[in-house]
Amino acid sequence: MALVELRPGDTLNIVWASIQDTPLGIKEVESSFAFSYEDIVFRLRSKGKAAKSRRSGSEGARFSRIVALASNALIKGKWSTGADIDRSDVFRKLSLRFRELNPCEYANITKNAKEALLEIYNSEGILNMSEKVELREFLKTLRLR
Repeated sequence: MALVELRPGDTLNIVWASIQDTPLGIKEVESSFAFSYEDIVFRLRSKGKAAKSRRSGSEGARFSRIVALASNALIKGKWSTGADIDRSDVFRKLSLRFRELNPCEYANITKNAKEALLEIYNSEGILNMSEKVELREFLKTLRLR
């Protein structure tokens, strides 16, 4: 392992080779990044100071992150890890999370989460009829239906 020391005015060049499989064949490509001392110091100092979204820590935002995972799994029929899912169980848990939300948190549900819920509702073969009726009620509550 190499020890690298940077001082003001220095630049760190990181170079690596990778193999790309293209329709025209396999080729080796060399790529690089260059970081100045000042750039690295600026990035390190700014970590953690960036302003978070107003809703990032809210229950509505947490629900939105759950919707992202669940909607992808419901549509594909598998978790992102490749494990099979029980669609009814996933929807039941998503439904439970929605019902636990305080109505004032609905405003913190992201646009992407609302669109994902609409996509699930409009897709064929994902939900059974009772689940679809329940999801329609959620969409009405969120004023999406």
